[in-house]
Amino acid sequence: MDINVQSLLNDYGELQELSSGVRSPRKVEKVRDLSIIHLIGDIKLVIACDSNASNGEKINDTHKNNYEETAVSALKVPLMEVLSTGAIPLVIANNLCVEMNPSGKRIIEAMKNELEDAGLWDSIQLTGSTEDNMVTTQTGIGVTVIGIVTMDNYKVGKTQAGDIVMSVGLPQSGIEVPYSERDYNVAKISTVKKLRELEYVHEILPIGSKGALYEANELARICGFKFKQYDECEIDLYTSAGSSTAVLVSIHPDNINKLIEDMDIPVYRIGEIVE
Repeated sequence: MDINVQSLLNDYGELQELSSGVRSPRKVEKVRDLSIIHLIGDIKLVIACDSNASNGEKINDTHKNNYEETAVSALKVPLMEVLSTGAIPLVIANNLCVEMNPSGKRIIEAMKNELEDAGLWDSIQLTGSTEDNMVTTQTGIGVTVIGIVTMDNYKVGKTQAGDIVMSVGLPQSGIEVPYSERDYNVAKISTVKKLRELEYVHEILPIGSKGALYEANELARICGFKFKQYDECEIDLYTSAGSSTAVLVSIHPDNINKLIEDMDIPVYRIGEIVE
């Protein structure tokens, strides 16, 4: 392997300047719901955050849910967003606006179990805080995920003209019709991990509260293209996907059946990318 010594020295000099406060990172980008910080060389930090409120077991929670479900819902959204870029998540900070015992302990334990199930626990530092000064009567959770990626693995802006856009999982808000994070048609952290391994998947984008149509348009816009939805679609393109119950992927038309076979949850065609 050829090593560019001068490039290494430049990168080391940049890192020294950053750590000593001599200068700030060269560029901070806002991409979708992510903050992308160009660190040194071709290395970027990827940061995502999300909030989850009034969803739990406290007296003033408007959406009653057990804390094991609430914990997964709060964790998965920013984690899936970071994973979808190709980044390796390093740190997860959970800001729990509840007391440590018993609510906080249950939420933390559920997050740990979810990370273990996804095969991520050993490589991630989980940190955070609880509220033990004030009496809380409503659940609030904020989660921030920080990951690191090199340009070789960066999977943003990779969608191509002619790609088919598929929804992996069914968008569900959880408000009109309740769902469980364990339902067969709900995308999970492991879903994004699996999609990252498929070489024919060009880009991954979790669906948020604005719905699949909004996210599909964003997928196309960032690459300088347009999204054309199908006249007949099996899913509601406007409904919120709750805690990212579905993710969009862009693939070549030849790989549609391959994607359906490779995934263990339902897959739906919603449209295509056009110039």
